[in-house]
Amino acid sequence: MKKGPLRSRVVELLKDAIFSGRLEPGEALRELRLASELQVSQATVREALVQLEQLGLVVRQPNRSTNVTRFSAREIEERAQLRILLEAEAMEQAARKFTGADYARLGELQAALEEKVWGDDHFGRIEADLAFHRSIWEHTGNTTLVRILDNLTAPLFAFTCILRTRKLVTSRMVVNPHQRLIEAMRSGDAALMRERIREHIETSYAAFLRAGATIGLT
Repeated sequence: MKKGPLRSRVVELLKDAIFSGRLEPGEALRELRLASELQVSQATVREALVQLEQLGLVVRQPNRSTNVTRFSAREIEERAQLRILLEAEAMEQAARKFTGADYARLGELQAALEEKVWGDDHFGRIEADLAFHRSIWEHTGNTTLVRILDNLTAPLFAFTCILRTRKLVTSRMVVNPHQRLIEAMRSGDAALMRERIREHIETSYAAFLRAGATIGLT
């Protein structure tokens, strides 16, 4: 590890281990052991774990071990239901502020996401998906709402990425056009926005939960 920021490289190595299944959900991550295996300092490992926690991939507990995020069907469903409520509110608030230029930009983000759907860059697909939704959240102007949605959604997106990289579910299985969300926002119809985001999220996570059950993620 001579090139590039060590922390970034450690983050990438651990992400790959999680997504490939070499590190299982719930598995403890010991800083000293990882530092020895990766030939970096414990401080570098600690910084990498903080970043992975922000991505929703690990859970860190004070004075205790850090573990790969363990998912249950109930936890996924609870987060999905809460996301529906909050994202519907975000869509309503953002729709009142969106301009023609904003919708054009959202359309560009949607197009970028559609391109990723058919490729093998699973994490790139997740990043594009999150960029689309975050664009809506940020237009609310409510930084607290944005932060809550980010923290709520990161583990859900991590969950989908794990399933995709393990070939248990593909983007093609859950193609869920974001254009319908844009159309709902353009209509200004709050009820339609709530209906579309509920349909969007429930359809996606139903497929993920079925696939996740086969490897004990739920």
